Amino acid sequence: LYGFEVEEISSKDIDHVEISSTKIRMALQTGDIKTATAYLGHPYTLSGKVVAGKKLGRTIGYPTANIFVEDKYKLIPADGVYAVKVKHQGSIFGGMLNIGNNPTVNGKDKTIEVNIFDFDKDIYGEEATIYFLERLRDEVKFNNLEELKKQLAKDKENALQITGKYQTA
Repeated sequence: LYGFEVEEISSKDIDHVEISSTKIRMALQTGDIKTATAYLGHPYTLSGKVVAGKKLGRTIGYPTANIFVEDKYKLIPADGVYAVKVKHQGSIFGGMLNIGNNPTVNGKDKTIEVNIFDFDKDIYGEEATIYFLERLRDEVKFNNLEELKKQLAKDKENALQITGKYQTA
């Protein structure tokens, strides 16, 4: 009637846990990327357009691409900092990503910002796909930008180790 068929597949268990879309959503909503990846069988992805932000990241040595997700129903993982891979125009780069409202600079709106390692191009208006690998930490309000920079250096070190383990996203 509608030109497609539906095929029911049997449920899958991982470590004696029956996998369901609800359990995958719960893992993502709590930032449990490792569990979500295990249940999905691949890293969770998010695609969006790179839009202009406040450009604060570049002033502290960590320029970011702000990702605007057009699909309003796309599940965004819990606020926090993540080790990610970024696909842009067929090339894949490591990176670290923040989801949240940037409390150190009294941000109000939720943003998705990714610092792409070894990347220095203007990609405003272009599409990027994010592959979530691991959650590094919660988003934190630091006392000043110097504390934030120190933490970002640690985050980058951790993210580089993690992204190095993944040859492709």
